[in-house]
Amino acid sequence: MKLHRSVFYISILVIMLIGYYDYQTGAQISMMLLYTVTILVSSRYCGKIEGIIVAVFAASSWLIVNLLHQVPGRSAIIISWDFLTRLGVFILIAYAVSLQSQLRRALEREKLRADTDRLTGLLNTGAFRERVEQEILRAQRYKHPLSLAYIDMDNFKQVNDLQGHARGDKLLQQVSETIVNNIRKIDIAGRIGGDEFSICLPETDDEQVCKAIDKLVKALDTMTSQSGWQVTTSIGVVTCTEICESYDALLGKADKLMYVAKEKGKNAAEFETIGAG
Repeated sequence: MKLHRSVFYISILVIMLIGYYDYQTGAQISMMLLYTVTILVSSRYCGKIEGIIVAVFAASSWLIVNLLHQVPGRSAIIISWDFLTRLGVFILIAYAVSLQSQLRRALEREKLRADTDRLTGLLNTGAFRERVEQEILRAQRYKHPLSLAYIDMDNFKQVNDLQGHARGDKLLQQVSETIVNNIRKIDIAGRIGGDEFSICLPETDDEQVCKAIDKLVKALDTMTSQSGWQVTTSIGVVTCTEICESYDALLGKADKLMYVAKEKGKNAAEFETIGAG
């Protein structure tokens, strides 16, 4: 909002400066391009109303300059017609650009909704796969490490069965918030099942991922304990150091490691590193 307001005020100031320069040149040099660019910018970043206001200022500025430098023999009707023509063109430009910006933002919102799990706000299964596959390609190209974690909530079914699905949904939301608050901005988190989550950690080797996941396990344990949830977390983590396998292969290995963690007592993480060979 502050950016929009700043751009709007700056646009008005620029129109005044263009009008002053137009007056100084005696209206002999057309400022149409400069006026148009200013209207484009204000409409793009501020919106339709602000763009139209700037368009009116631009047309009015042109009118004032031409009245001050009125050419002999040029009637008021011609000047008025030219003013209305420029005003109409400027307003159409403002409207078209703002409409295009609104459409683009609407498409971005729809894309975000299509990629987002409605309950948790994390990426859904399809969007998570897409993002991780992009990271896998990057890791393969530059020979960078990449880690993938598979997270499952222990005893989650009991929450749904004994406390109801509404309480189960609340738990999933709190788990998602805890995950987001304990990973880096470059990490990718998604909900890939009912009570199953996954995290892709780009540029993260075996040592780094051990520290990151240990922090996450402790954070989730603290959250569930303090909130009174009778659940724990089991996590399987696979790390590629040089050669990165496919998404399905990595997820499958992380899934198996998660079950190993469950068999060892739950509330823990199990790790595996895939080397160059």
